[in-house]
Amino acid sequence: MEPQRQIILKQAPYSLHDLYDRYAGMLLGYLSEAVKDRKLAEQHLVNIFNIIPQHLDELNTADTNTWCQLQRLAKKHLTGSSVKETGGHEVGNGIIIEKGRNKFLDQMSNEQQTVFCAVYYNHKTIMQLADELNKPEELIRKALREAFAIIRKGT
Repeated sequence: MEPQRQIILKQAPYSLHDLYDRYAGMLLGYLSEAVKDRKLAEQHLVNIFNIIPQHLDELNTADTNTWCQLQRLAKKHLTGSSVKETGGHEVGNGIIIEKGRNKFLDQMSNEQQTVFCAVYYNHKTIMQLADELNKPEELIRKALREAFAIIRKGT
C-alpha cells in the first residue's frame, strides 16, 4: 500500500468542479467580507468561476497554493470591477477611490484618500505613486501614515 503523500501526488489536476467543491465556500466568505454585501459577493463568485477555466494551468501547478491563487484571482477581479459596483470613482492614473469599501475615507483629505486607495486597493508602490502624481516619495509616505492614523484612531 502506498503512503498517502504519494497517492495525493498522483492525483489528477483540479477540475472546475473540484475547485468549486473545495473552495467555493471559503471564497464566498472572502468575497462577502471584501464587498460587505452577500448578493454582490455571490455574483462575484459566479463571475470568478466563469473565468477560472482560463487560469486552470496556474491553479494546477505543483508549486503553488491553490487557495492563495484563488484569492489572488478574486482580488484581481474585485479591483477590476470595483468602480461601478462600490460607487468608487477614478481620479486619474488608474487610481480608484473606493468610497463604499472603507468607512474612514470620508474622514481623510483628498490627498490621503488618493494615496490610501492607490496603495491599498490598487496595489501601487510608493515609488510608482510618487512618479504618477509627480510628488516626492516622502509626501506620499506622510499622507499614507496620516491615513492609517485616521483608521487606527477610529477603531
